[in-house]
Amino acid sequence: MTSIEERLKALEDEYQIRALADSFADICISGNVQCFEALWIEDGTWTLAEPLNIESSGRDNIAKLFLKLATGKRFFCQKLHSGIITISGDQATARWILSENAANHDGSSYQSTAIYDDRLVFEGGRWLFEARHCKFLDISHTGNNS
Repeated sequence: MTSIEERLKALEDEYQIRALADSFADICISGNVQCFEALWIEDGTWTLAEPLNIESSGRDNIAKLFLKLATGKRFFCQKLHSGIITISGDQATARWILSENAANHDGSSYQSTAIYDDRLVFEGGRWLFEARHCKFLDISHTGNNS
């Protein structure tokens, strides 16, 4: 049987990892690139699979990719639906099901359903993304998509 301290630590870790994923989604709306950059370890990797086929490595490059993706958007809203977290010491994995809605200034918009598979590390007293891999299950476009 695990001690009360071990169980409390496990609960705190899971809470902090959920808060990290929630922060990612919240920052997608605010567009705050400095806050977004702070979610990652220095040599993190962010992958957006088909149809985007984009991979960015390094905290600075990830922030630049975020800024590029946010440019031209009227809004981008990411909604987490569920998450499964597995913690092993100072490392963890997580899997999130999510949906996204976005509208561009040109009148076009899109919706997507996706899965994020994450690797996380406890560094500097907090959980950070080491790697995020997004697999899109569906993307639907409307409006002016030229």
